[in-house]
Amino acid sequence: MKLSRTKSALAEWRPTPGNAWDASAAAQLLRRGGFGPRPADLERALDEGVDRTIERLSEAPESLEENLSGIHSLLGVGKISQLQAWWMSLITGGGVPLVERMALMWHNHFATSNDKVDDVRMMHRQNVILRENGLGDFRGLLRKLAKDPAMLIWLDGDANKRGNPNENFAREVMELFALGIGNYDERDVQEAARAFTGWGTNGRAFAFSPDHHDTGEKQIFGKRGEFDGDEALELVLNHPACREHVARKLIESFVDAKPEGAAVRELAGVLVEREWNIGATLDVLLRSELFFQPRVRRGRIAGPVEIVAMTVRCMDKSIAPSRLALAADRMGQSLFRPPSVKGWDMGRGWINAGTWLARHNELAAYVVDSSGKPRATLGSAFSKRAEREPSERVLNTLFPDGTDRAYAGAMRTAADACTSEQQALAQVAALAFSSPEYHLV
Repeated sequence: MKLSRTKSALAEWRPTPGNAWDASAAAQLLRRGGFGPRPADLERALDEGVDRTIERLSEAPESLEENLSGIHSLLGVGKISQLQAWWMSLITGGGVPLVERMALMWHNHFATSNDKVDDVRMMHRQNVILRENGLGDFRGLLRKLAKDPAMLIWLDGDANKRGNPNENFAREVMELFALGIGNYDERDVQEAARAFTGWGTNGRAFAFSPDHHDTGEKQIFGKRGEFDGDEALELVLNHPACREHVARKLIESFVDAKPEGAAVRELAGVLVEREWNIGATLDVLLRSELFFQPRVRRGRIAGPVEIVAMTVRCMDKSIAPSRLALAADRMGQSLFRPPSVKGWDMGRGWINAGTWLARHNELAAYVVDSSGKPRATLGSAFSKRAEREPSERVLNTLFPDGTDRAYAGAMRTAADACTSEQQALAQVAALAFSSPEYHLV
């Protein structure tokens, strides 16, 4: 993506004759800032405009507190599948759209898996940290997660002791969480690991063991001192690369997988000006010309959780969250179980022969049964603008920002070959779900 050298990439976007606030722009905001529109959401966004639509991304449903607390009685059972279903229920409509979007982004950034932690209560507690702090001060978020028991177990904090430091936690803080490769050296990792000695867990709580802490002098980023873990974190946060690392993460997640350096540096400046507040920084990004550029729309492959959530939302379907979580799992994204400390491989990493088949099978099952017959509940999914022919009704629902003429023509041909309206609706929807165009957000 090329940015103008004479104009700020983050200049506030306003509709113009060639770049209007239309279904394409509104769908871009609702897909990237949340998990896609329900039919009524898009119509409301077009009526209310960009500013009010952005505000709505942070509005809570009336049932939010009940939805958040619904998991508490189930935590004692210890099944990660129940925690996955609970989070999927929040993602698909029970939570605050932008909050859940950010929590999912941070879950991949601070990737922690229950496969090693093996404690559903700890995983839930970390998820709460992401939800409650994900739009706040990044520095505070990193400090909280650095002492999160699930994180410490995941990155071998209990094994990090004076005289035999374990470098896992220190390395990931620098490489993945805050700085990025190339902004530190092995000496920095080794010395920071010494600073973090003694940080561990006691049951489900953070614990510091003075007996296991190395009190000697360390050298981190060229600075010398008897640094402890908190001081090492501050050195990381004060490193010039940190602001750009966070800014890049935001642009990659909300705008473009390969951001230009100028845009990253500009957003990093905004982050510092906003005192590291992610919500305030993201507000600038979501209102920017960078975000609304037509060329970045439908330019990223949706992750499994995204595509499942967007599908049930755009069709206004009610499907058991446990089924949706299992569907995302089959497509390659099992919540609370990222494959490694690097999280999931994004973009083309989502797609292979197995996951592509799973995407088609799972999504098609929302509109047709195992024999290929239309679902009995299909009628209401594409009922808007019923005066239009079936393929147009389906495409208006699944592609509010439009499709090209050849794609629409192929779908109309498929619909014309059907013997009933219900069959046509189901057939077009199933075909759309298996097309690459639908899996781009």
